[in-house]
Amino acid sequence: MDLIQEAMKLPVDNFLGMLIYAVIYMLITGIVVSLALRFIPNRLPYTVKSMIVGIAVFISLIVWWNTIIK
Repeated sequence: MDLIQEAMKLPVDNFLGMLIYAVIYMLITGIVVSLALRFIPNRLPYTVKSMIVGIAVFISLIVWWNTIIK
């Protein structure tokens, strides 16, 4: 447990910390995307839904990268 706590300290300068933060952000992104898909109306075209999901994933990657760099 001490190894994980040490790896999570910011700024992240090791592979384990980057991996842990990536998994956390992927879980959060999955929850946000599933909620977005649940509440997006079905009458919208598939491409619009895909763009919304892609934007959500892109924003989470930017937030993840800024967290690691910080």
